[in-house]
Amino acid sequence: MAEATTRFMQIQGEDLAIDVYEPAAFGFAGVAGDANAVLGEAFLIHGFTGSKEDFLDLGPELAARGYRVATMDNRGMHESANSERADAYTTASIGRDAVLVAAALGMDKPHLFGHSFGGLVAQRNAIDSPEAWRSLTLFCSGPGALPDVGQLPQMHAWLSATDMATLWDDARDTEARGRVRYEMRKARWHASDKNALLGHANHLMHDESMTAAVAATGIAAHVVFGENDDAWPLDMQRQMAAELGAPVSVIANAGHCPNEDQPAATADVLVGFWAKH
Repeated sequence: MAEATTRFMQIQGEDLAIDVYEPAAFGFAGVAGDANAVLGEAFLIHGFTGSKEDFLDLGPELAARGYRVATMDNRGMHESANSERADAYTTASIGRDAVLVAAALGMDKPHLFGHSFGGLVAQRNAIDSPEAWRSLTLFCSGPGALPDVGQLPQMHAWLSATDMATLWDDARDTEARGRVRYEMRKARWHASDKNALLGHANHLMHDESMTAAVAATGIAAHVVFGENDDAWPLDMQRQMAAELGAPVSVIANAGHCPNEDQPAATADVLVGFWAKH
C-alpha cells in the first residue's frame, strides 16, 4: 500500500516533520497524458493535540483524486522540533511555517485547509499572507475562541504544573485505546512539547473572531463540518460561512473529525470546491 513520503525540513531555524502525498503514488494517472501532472495542491494544518497523522486516511483519498497534498507536525508536536522562541507556538508563527514549507516543496499557491485549532492558524495566515493561498477551507473550526472552553482551563493548569508523561493518565490512555492508531497517539503525546499545547490552548480560549479580517482579503472560503461536530456550535459555523460568503458542506455520519470518520466523502467535498478555484 502506498504511503506518504515523510521528510524533515529546517524551517525558521528548526526541523519540521512533513508528509507529502503524491498523486502518482496513489493511483492518479495524471492529466493529458502527463503522469506527473496534478489537478491542484493543498496544504493541511492539523488541530489541537494532533499531528500530520490525522490525515493518514484523508491524504491518500485526496491524492487519488489528483491533488498533491502536504501536511506537517506543527512545531512542538510529535516529530517536529520543540522551540525556545517566544512566538513559536502562536498561530502567526505556525502559519509562517506553512507558507515556508509550501514554498520549499515547490507548491504554487496551494489550497489552505485548517482542522479545528488548525482553522485558527489558517485564518491567521490567510490574513497575514493571502497571496500565498488559492482558497481557504475551515474544517470543523470557528471564527475565534471556542464559546465553551470545557476542560481547557483545567488542562492548561495541569500542563503548567507537570509534564506530558505524567498527564498520560488512565483516562487519556483509555480514550486513546478506543481509537485507531493507539500506539501512534501515545507516542505523539509523549513526544510533544507541553509549551506548544499551552500556546495552542491559549488561542482556543482567548482568540477574537477573525471573520471580518478574513473576508476583507477576498480569499475564496469554504466551511465544512461533520453533522455531529461537537466543538464550535454548528450555528456559529454557519454564521461564519455567511459572513465569509462561503458555501457550507456537511459531512453525514461524522463528528469533529470527518477526516477519520468519513475520509472518502470528505475528499469528495473538498475537491468539489477546490476544482472551482
